[in-house]
Amino acid sequence: MIWSQAGIKAQVKPTGRWWATVPKAQWPENPRIHGYVAERWREPYGDRRQELVFIGIDVDKAAISVALDDCLLTDEELALGVEGWQNWGDPFPAM
Repeated sequence: MIWSQAGIKAQVKPTGRWWATVPKAQWPENPRIHGYVAERWREPYGDRRQELVFIGIDVDKAAISVALDDCLLTDEELALGVEGWQNWGDPFPAM
């Protein structure tokens, strides 16, 4: 998903997929793609990741860090793994 927000204008939309979810037999043969994926690959989740960028003036970095840290899974939640996480509701259902 891509979430883009500037002021009161916000947009959420689906985009691409992680290569970790695609069978390797279906990966393109392009070595540049393989190199791109290899640089980002981290076991056990492959290339699955999120990136956040905050742009602003007088941004309270410490408050943002605390708020984001509060969003992280606990050790117990992480231990549930994919099978356990699939029981959670999807905040971005198909449109």
